[in-house]
Amino acid sequence: MSLDITNQDNTLRFSGELNRDTLMRYSPFKLLNTLSGKVIFDFSALSNVDSAGLAWLIQQIGLARKQQLQIAFCNVPAQLLALAKVSAVTALLPITD
Repeated sequence: MSLDITNQDNTLRFSGELNRDTLMRYSPFKLLNTLSGKVIFDFSALSNVDSAGLAWLIQQIGLARKQQLQIAFCNVPAQLLALAKVSAVTALLPITD
């Protein structure tokens, strides 16, 4: 079980599992501090996400706004969408596709 987040031209590619066990590696998440403008979170290689992962993503959206970054989510897995719907936070997620 692991999580990798890599940056390629302001696109953060998430691969592996975004959950309470893997998030400690990215807390605090300093990669946002190195970016500017529009940042895409690409979840195409994400295999699993839990409610802690969803909460972490919402936290990153807030931090990005403070840094005047525009965040967009693409290739959002059904599991993440279902968690967001059950948690009533879908409107907070900047989903582009």
